[in-house]
Amino acid sequence: MSERAFWVGTYTGAAGGGAGIYRVARGADGTLRAAVLAAEAVCPSYLAVHPTRDVLYAVREEDRGGVVAYEAAGPRLKEIGAREAGALPCHLSVSPDGGRLLVADYGSGTVRAYPLGPDGGLAGEPDVADGHGGGPRADRQEGPHAHMTVHAPDGTVLTTDLGADLVRSFRIEGGALRLVEETPLPAGCGPRHLVVHPSGHVHVLAELAASVLVLRPADGYAGLEVVAESPATAGPAGDAAQGAAIKVGDGGRYVYTSMRGTDVVTAHRVLDGGAALAPVADVPSGGHWPRDLHVDGEWMHVANERSDALSTFRIGPDGVPVPAGPPLGVPSPVCVIPG
Repeated sequence: MSERAFWVGTYTGAAGGGAGIYRVARGADGTLRAAVLAAEAVCPSYLAVHPTRDVLYAVREEDRGGVVAYEAAGPRLKEIGAREAGALPCHLSVSPDGGRLLVADYGSGTVRAYPLGPDGGLAGEPDVADGHGGGPRADRQEGPHAHMTVHAPDGTVLTTDLGADLVRSFRIEGGALRLVEETPLPAGCGPRHLVVHPSGHVHVLAELAASVLVLRPADGYAGLEVVAESPATAGPAGDAAQGAAIKVGDGGRYVYTSMRGTDVVTAHRVLDGGAALAPVADVPSGGHWPRDLHVDGEWMHVANERSDALSTFRIGPDGVPVPAGPPLGVPSPVCVIPG
């Protein structure tokens, strides 16, 4: 594989040692080269790219949060627009047609849909969908906590709510978010991130229960039903475990999760055509407090927030990641995406 570049989002200020958004290059041998600061920014913890334009988007994860758009035609980023968001926005994604930027506000529990212009720039104020509810964990589930937005194949927007133990399904109609269904998950599990497997099943990583749930579309993606649950790690997770990210491996034969506390990445074998998962191996993440991970063919990159390290793994024929060289120093990395 030829050289490839990645954007890395970080925590800054009181939240971490980063200075903004970094750019990292990977050689054909998998080696990562020193991170270069592409733009100073405040807590750009999660990033997304436009599907057809050279535009990068970042959250500003603060109590008075925001989103920022950047021109990303080269190694340096140029800010081209910003908007306010809710409290502690922690995830964002772009609709496949490039028309909307979806943002999950963890602190306020809201989901926002920002209109985008033909050039990929922020083109207006967002439509806002309020969250509701809570869960049995008083320390983490005192109210709604939207955590992720994902676009299903039929255009449905799927969002996780860690505070209310729900997956919410929205449709965008006339620029507005319309709630079409809420799928309840086991009480206290705290759904964090999800992926749509090539089979069509939805795999949800539960942060508080250290488990992975499999949901089957029952009415397109507007209606979902839980069909399986399995541990998020192959070995004991422990009380300190907090699930972080979940990604599908190349070809869909394996799914990968990261677990803070135990600091491992776990390979899960996909069974029954995507309807079940089985954890097969835990691999040390190469640092402390792994957050996001990115699977890129035979390569995997893991952002270890609290050890200031971006680790690289080569995925073997058995689906298990193997460390590939020493970790690269990046301050407080949270998210890594190709760019």
